Amino acid sequence: MTISRSRRFEFEDTKPNLSKKQVFIFGSILASCCLSGAFLIALYIEYLHNPVFHSFVQSRGIFL
Repeated sequence: MTISRSRRFEFEDTKPNLSKKQVFIFGSILASCCLSGAFLIALYIEYLHNPVFHSFVQSRGIFL
């Protein structure tokens, strides 16, 4: 609990502390979202700039 005092007010931090396990889970979810987003962006850039990959993707019925 953190308490800071000024001349007139007293502030008290009442937020519950997160456990290390919760921080690890939230961090893992955030990291996986970032990595999947980066992968999709790289895949789309490859799709735009490589005609062989472009025709391969379209032959499989996937249209980006």
